[in-house]
Amino acid sequence: MTATLLYRVFSGRTALHKTSSLSIRLPDLRSFSATTSAASHNDDNEKENSRLRVAIVGGGAAGMTTALHLSPLVASGLIQGPIDVYEANNVKKSNKFRTSGHTTSSTSEGGKQLYSGSGALGRDIGVGIWSTAWWPFLRSLEKGLSSGSADNNDANKNRQSYKALLKDLEACGSYVKDVGYRSPDGSWLVKSQLNASPYGINDLLHGSSSESNRSKSIDNDDPALLFVREKDLLSCLRNAIKIEQKMGTVKYNYGVKVKSINDVNGNMGSLELHSSNVTDSTTAATTTTTTTTSPQYHLIIAADGLRSSLRSRYAGHHSIHATSLGIESSSQEDTDENSLENHWEHTRGHREATKVENREYIVFRGNAPKLTAAVAEDESDSFQTWGCSKSMRFAAVPFRHADEDLEDDDDGSNSGHYSQTDTFKQRKKDEEVWFATINDPVFIDDYKNTNSEMDAEERKKLLIDAFGSWHNPVKTLIETTPAEDIMYEMALAHKHNASPVFDIKTIMDFERWKLNRKKKAGMEATGNDFNKLNPTTGSGPGPILVFIGDSMMTIDPVLAQGFTMAMESGASVARSIDRALSKSTVYSPDLLRHELGERHVRRERRLLHLLRSTELVQRLAQPNGFAIFATYFVRPLMKLCPDGIKQGVFNFMIRYSLGLTGGERDSGGKQ
Repeated sequence: MTATLLYRVFSGRTALHKTSSLSIRLPDLRSFSATTSAASHNDDNEKENSRLRVAIVGGGAAGMTTALHLSPLVASGLIQGPIDVYEANNVKKSNKFRTSGHTTSSTSEGGKQLYSGSGALGRDIGVGIWSTAWWPFLRSLEKGLSSGSADNNDANKNRQSYKALLKDLEACGSYVKDVGYRSPDGSWLVKSQLNASPYGINDLLHGSSSESNRSKSIDNDDPALLFVREKDLLSCLRNAIKIEQKMGTVKYNYGVKVKSINDVNGNMGSLELHSSNVTDSTTAATTTTTTTTSPQYHLIIAADGLRSSLRSRYAGHHSIHATSLGIESSSQEDTDENSLENHWEHTRGHREATKVENREYIVFRGNAPKLTAAVAEDESDSFQTWGCSKSMRFAAVPFRHADEDLEDDDDGSNSGHYSQTDTFKQRKKDEEVWFATINDPVFIDDYKNTNSEMDAEERKKLLIDAFGSWHNPVKTLIETTPAEDIMYEMALAHKHNASPVFDIKTIMDFERWKLNRKKKAGMEATGNDFNKLNPTTGSGPGPILVFIGDSMMTIDPVLAQGFTMAMESGASVARSIDRALSKSTVYSPDLLRHELGERHVRRERRLLHLLRSTELVQRLAQPNGFAIFATYFVRPLMKLCPDGIKQGVFNFMIRYSLGLTGGERDSGGKQ
């Protein structure tokens, strides 16, 4: 299997194939009824021919990036504004001491993480974003700056929000240079250097003063990796969103949870919104929940993460999955051949497509103080060390960040931006962000046991015992991180990616049919009462539903591309919408469905590059089942290989994992 992976990566073959994590085919959509099938072409209604209305569910990195990339289309009049972003968390109050809600503590981000992903606020932990995440912003600015007044659409891509975002990110983070893979004894398997001086916003706006950068452009630039604190990345995106809010292109609705889609009418539908209000009194805090219905939308973009409510309900009803036995239809169930369920890929396909897998290892994260000169000697490079058992891996990256939190300005002013505030530009803090993985039963049992009596200090001691014999500075990084600040969580991932949904009404009709059958059989209807299920009217298929970022597919955090994939997907969906709207003077649902279907195939290719690279690294770094092969053959061979060859292979793997090799791309690379 490892040899097959190597062949597929280095041969450049990108045809979709079976992996353990990927749903590989965009199937033809089959209708629930003749009425639904015929209705997909009924666009005569004046309301349907109006400008595209878009809602984004989730106000994290994927959701905010998407809104920013769609804002030029609103400014050009191609999309009806504003774009509504719905975020479940309340991010309004300016409080630099607030926590993200990942733990039950009101003062610390460390300890057991209650949910995966960054959420809308983020944590203190350092995270990496690759240049394919910000290249689309640079490309848009490049088009906007070079466009003539006749091209209104391109001219609107010269946006202040993009400039502020790119400047802020550079001001609050640092680029990674020296990288490599190591063995636990400290020997380097491979060393290389990343682009630590990439083509950026200042080069675009003012030209580069550096001779080496003067001839650079986005197309000939090498990939770069920027490390920032998670909360700083999200704060920079929020400030860019506030600029767009002042211009009327985006509306960020916070404290609003989306439960489902309802009021389907033709090619549009609304969202069921749940808003929680907390009222403090002298005795206790009272929480009240208000349920409302949103305006009608043609397109709903789900960017609400691993546990997406829209994914769990609407994804996978037409899924076809790849298995080790070949292509297997999700409708292969032991059901009555004459029953409707036998003709509708729902029960098995829905479960399979929305499944979240427990990867059975624990991920620890922490920010350690900058290494002292004595420890840092030849140990200050970024590295990832591969263990030989128990899925053990350790990685560390030195990075610089602002030593204060960026306040959110309720008035939407630009005064708090990192790039415009001298205190943030001048006052930097050096730290080492590290993460470790291990599948030792003592840690897994501790995580799963809600009544575990293991405290933070005991957990830290066990972690030091596990990694203490590894090379410097592994033990030092763990020891110097306060026990209460060490985060830990179970590694989770989706088993399959989620395709766009073009027939929401069909799914809703099936839900009603299934529950009605249950009631007729005399069974008690639990959960949603039949009479309270979201009604559908009209004859159309309903709004288009697209999944992006972790909602589309969450994968193992091996190559640190979660935020990159999220931000890339925002730019990708905006390009598809732009193409669809440029082909017709009025909104055409059929054109948009076609473009988004094609986009999904491209995103699968991009995802496939990352999945192959991730699987290959895991087989080498976490060799469960063939540790002897890795220890006594693969790694010695890597050490004996000439450095020039290893560096070339390493650099190719980076580009391959980012989707920058092969044929048609759907990342931030050359378009």
